[in-house]
Amino acid sequence: MKILHISLSLGGGGAERIAVCLCNRFAAKGDDEIVLVSVLDDADPKNVFYLKVLNPRVRHVNLHCQAGLQMKAFWRVYQTIRQERPDVVHTHYGAVQLLFPTLLLPGVHYFHTIHTLPRRVEDNAGFLKRTIRSYLFTSNSVKPFTISEACHRSYRETYHADNDICIPNGSEALTVTQDLPSVTREIDLLKHEPDTMVFIHVARHHPSKNHGRLFRTFLRLEKDGERFILIVLGDHYESCQAELKDSKCIFLLGPKNNVGDYMQQADFFVLSSDYEGLPMTMLEAMSMGVVPISTPAGGVVDVIEDGVTGYLTESFDDEEFYRRVRQAISEKGRIAPERIRKHYEQHFSMEACAAKYYEAYKLVLTK
Repeated sequence: MKILHISLSLGGGGAERIAVCLCNRFAAKGDDEIVLVSVLDDADPKNVFYLKVLNPRVRHVNLHCQAGLQMKAFWRVYQTIRQERPDVVHTHYGAVQLLFPTLLLPGVHYFHTIHTLPRRVEDNAGFLKRTIRSYLFTSNSVKPFTISEACHRSYRETYHADNDICIPNGSEALTVTQDLPSVTREIDLLKHEPDTMVFIHVARHHPSKNHGRLFRTFLRLEKDGERFILIVLGDHYESCQAELKDSKCIFLLGPKNNVGDYMQQADFFVLSSDYEGLPMTMLEAMSMGVVPISTPAGGVVDVIEDGVTGYLTESFDDEEFYRRVRQAISEKGRIAPERIRKHYEQHFSMEACAAKYYEAYKLVLTK
């Protein structure tokens, strides 16, 4: 089987991460030809964040497009599919870019993973994109994947169809690197005392993450005299620096390739989002036994059982988020790391996720 995945870039986002992980898993099987196409120009360093972890057996094709050049991207996606002649095309962004291929290259099987709540996608799209997506999905020209039960429910409500394949996101388990000793020293220097609690947040700065809620909560905890540090890994936080300039507890450390080394130091992973699909970073945290604290955004509600596998707020109210973080602090140690790791291994490993995608391909190909 020849499988072609299409990602906006190989940058540091969750959709890009899962595209790379799936391609790596399929390539490791050794039975198929795997091609990963990235659209945005890889001359920009931020578009190749995950390139160094790509399996050498995955052939990478870059389309050298710029953000916003829609027609150029449409044409190059079509040309690439026509030239590669894959059995399966699986996109992780821009389902509308499959319109021309589905009409002009009908011998290929097309799939698209919706990486957030479909209702959210449609609310932020214009009429033409909404119409094209609805046609592609409901006509089965493109087979949609949803990544959580919450996303599946949103798909049904949005498109009035029940033809999606729900495959919960999986993640590769994080591991530590040879840099662990230096990262441990770095975090120890940030701590006020040896037993200072460590919270971690991993994401690029984006409105959907509601970093205002995150920082307001932890600035308030700092004012209350709680002993903690919050380390934030990710890019584009320049606009937050003024708000945090006087904090002695919140540290913006930028994007990291060795997230596992930092996660190893953490007691809690914290997420303040208004919108999510099913966040990879939360699953990665759980793979290392880090206790998650989150708002009920998207598929998060299908992962965290409040008080059992983490802490989950009932709403998006800032005050409730603050109270739930305070509760986690007061109950530190009540939820065992081994319970978190076991929950991840049973339900959210990349091995299980990739196997489900592969079976979906095979099922369609044999029809």
